[in-house]
Amino acid sequence: MSDITFARSRHEYDSYTDFWRLIELSGYPLIYVDEIDPDSDHCYIFSPNNGETKAGWPGARARIIFYQLEWETHPNDSGPLPPGVAEKWTHDRWHAERIGARYVPIGSHPDLRYTLTAQIEGWQNYHTALMAYLGPPRRLRIHDQLIGRGLRLAPNAWGVERHHILTHSRSMLHIHQHDGIPGVASLRVALAAAYSLPYLSEQVADRGIFSHSNMLFSDYPHLADFAHTWLCRNESRILEDYGRALYQLLCVDKTFHKCIEAAL
Repeated sequence: MSDITFARSRHEYDSYTDFWRLIELSGYPLIYVDEIDPDSDHCYIFSPNNGETKAGWPGARARIIFYQLEWETHPNDSGPLPPGVAEKWTHDRWHAERIGARYVPIGSHPDLRYTLTAQIEGWQNYHTALMAYLGPPRRLRIHDQLIGRGLRLAPNAWGVERHHILTHSRSMLHIHQHDGIPGVASLRVALAAAYSLPYLSEQVADRGIFSHSNMLFSDYPHLADFAHTWLCRNESRILEDYGRALYQLLCVDKTFHKCIEAAL
């Protein structure tokens, strides 16, 4: 088996933007799912599993893998594997055990951070960036608590604007979207790593490849106070060390390319 190729939906999913970029930065071909050749000896890794992949590839000779990036509340929330699909992966160890998939962490790449020749002046500095949908009440509650403690929170953005925001942020902070899904937000972590940003997170069920040496964790009730302490009271050098450690882990030791190759 040779030639690893990733395959994507023809429908545009903004939340997958960094995933597609990591694939290309890591040197893998990226095609559309309807371009998969099931009779080849290639290995194809596709995501997401939607209406475009429902019919599958019956009798496939190729090794076809579904990489589940979405959270499933119960096993097979995404439906049964399409015909011809040999394996199911997911990016979080707790989630992998919950849905019967293989745990394959998402590494990062140094160039996930944009390299620009000129910086735009006039950007304000932020204590932290959430880079997350704030609709869920449990997120909005922490957001308001952070504002109430005087923290400056970065707005959401994509592309060059996001780059400028992240280069003017001291950290990235994650709040789980749902109760009962305490998983690592892997693409957000990969982004933080590329910018060497310290990553503060609500506690997760299983840290997987992460540890207290490269990520900071707090339970939900104390998350706002925890963030305020680290961002406003503790010595900044110590916090910055966490960002450098996260970069070392995901952009050097366990890059996207290394994690995929190790799984295959």
